[in-house]
Amino acid sequence: MNGAKRLLIAVLCIVLVSMLAGLGIAAELGLAWVGKSGMANRVASGFEAGSEGKGFNVEYRKELASLDDLAEVVKQWQTEKQGMIILRSNGAKWLGANPPSIPTFIGGCNNPETLGTMKDMNAPEGNITGVTYYLPTKTQFEVFKAILPNMESVLLLLAQGNPSSAVDRKGTQEACSLFGVVYNEKVCATTDDAMAAIKEYEGKVSAIIIGSQALHIDNAANIVAAAGSTPVLSYSDKPVKAGALGGFVADDNKLGMILAEVVNQVIVQGKAIKDVPVQVDPDPRFYVNAKTAEKLGVEIPFNILEMATVVE
Repeated sequence: MNGAKRLLIAVLCIVLVSMLAGLGIAAELGLAWVGKSGMANRVASGFEAGSEGKGFNVEYRKELASLDDLAEVVKQWQTEKQGMIILRSNGAKWLGANPPSIPTFIGGCNNPETLGTMKDMNAPEGNITGVTYYLPTKTQFEVFKAILPNMESVLLLLAQGNPSSAVDRKGTQEACSLFGVVYNEKVCATTDDAMAAIKEYEGKVSAIIIGSQALHIDNAANIVAAAGSTPVLSYSDKPVKAGALGGFVADDNKLGMILAEVVNQVIVQGKAIKDVPVQVDPDPRFYVNAKTAEKLGVEIPFNILEMATVVE
């Protein structure tokens, strides 16, 4: 389907949705994601809460087995829905390679620009907008450097084949260059790979960073134990609860509620996708593990503690 036909279909969808809204008829939507994901479930729950009273009738297809299954669902929905929500980074990346013909919304995903979903989050040029848990790595490093002022080098743990790995790599490399920190990375296929990487870099880096991939997030307690006296930082909150020193993260449930409003602006109010920027958490929280800080002898500055969620 060429660009002109996709644009025509998108315009017709918006006109149809506006007519249905005026008649008080619920808009038919689909919401799906591939694979098991606690984050996707939290975003979906937030979306459900935020959708109350907005006139959506949503078909849920949770935890699809594969991207091929997603392709079949999307093919069906594009003929019978007024819009669809596709969660997780794997879905956002897939959409970048398979532009949808109806208004489509992303969530529970990393930076959509780096994933190839769109070129400009602030003015989406295609038929996709939504929300992202992405936070500028510069902002996170400002906090990391505040609690670890002598941080001179880091080891970033990434997961092989995960779409978020490319996003974390790019952001961390840029932040390291900005703050004068030596960048190292290991792309791991298994938890054993992560343990081997920690051993390889023992005593050679100031901190270890857990990227936004389940392989390492779910193995955080073992990573912290293997790191010993080397501080472990994170791009999500779950590892902090497992013993990592700190992490600056977005609120998934809140992003789900914001997603409902983004969908409402396009589907009910009839705004053009290009006029609805991809949204981020406007008030992310820094999580810090007080016991870990005490164990490592790290003194958290008062201004950081004042804004942080402290995990005991």
